[in-house]
Amino acid sequence: MNSIFTEENLITFTTAAKLGNFSQAAKELGMTTSAVSYTVKRLETYLDVELFVRSTRNVELTEPGYYFYRKAVELLNSFYSIKRKVYTIEQGIESKVRICINQLLYTPLHTAKLLQILKSHFPTCQMTVTTEVYNGVWDSIINNHADIAIGAPGTLWDGGGIDYTEIGAIRWQFAISPTHPLALMPEPIKESSLRLFPTIMVQDTANTINKRVGWLLYGQEAIQVPDFYTKCQCQILGDGIGFLPDYLVRDHVKNGLLIIKQVQNPRQDSQMLLATQQSKNGQVTQWIKDQFEPGGALTEIYKDLLHQA
Repeated sequence: MNSIFTEENLITFTTAAKLGNFSQAAKELGMTTSAVSYTVKRLETYLDVELFVRSTRNVELTEPGYYFYRKAVELLNSFYSIKRKVYTIEQGIESKVRICINQLLYTPLHTAKLLQILKSHFPTCQMTVTTEVYNGVWDSIINNHADIAIGAPGTLWDGGGIDYTEIGAIRWQFAISPTHPLALMPEPIKESSLRLFPTIMVQDTANTINKRVGWLLYGQEAIQVPDFYTKCQCQILGDGIGFLPDYLVRDHVKNGLLIIKQVQNPRQDSQMLLATQQSKNGQVTQWIKDQFEPGGALTEIYKDLLHQA
């Protein structure tokens, strides 16, 4: 970059352009009017264009001047962004954090709250959020597609380089439509009766490690759907049966769209873990780990989804 495009020169030019007056720009910048005029003239000479149409009282950008103004603002913003990021990196704040959230813990509202609180504490950190199902969460962090996994399944990955801690558990309910044939069956409903009806399954998204099966009886038909909200709607319509997270069925049970039934061999709670790359030890990662401790801000955000021991 030519030395004429210094931060000082660009600020002088953009201030004059915004105010439309060299004298007012000089006053705002603590300079003389002649210094502002000289800086603009140097830029015009270098670019070999007129940046302003001058009158006795005001100045107005020419078409090339308006283009240069937009580019000058972009340069200044980039310069300030670089300075902020260099400073925050030196302070141990990551420039970017990639977060993978288990689909069992993913809702638009909870994710928006998570990003809101993270950006309020770490405004310069770029946040990327993805979502995976079951072992797809482990797959993401093992293959370095994520730095942090919220809700890694409790079946621990036997490998090095990853720290993990328990953050709570998902509790399951066997929920079906009140018009489903099983709704009138005596409880607990036997597996021989359950396997007569298709189960609605959310497929594990793992690519490089073994996929997990949520709940499927031997000989039972499986209908695969992309997420738990679709699974829930399928069960409301009576398309199939299966277990759903208790937080997902609460309102539907209150509204009479689903009923809870007791079955033989109910599904056990699914332990959720917070997993992080050991090599990622910046302030954002540590803050997330701290805030999933009891009483922490992130524990508070997810308290209606997770059960604590």
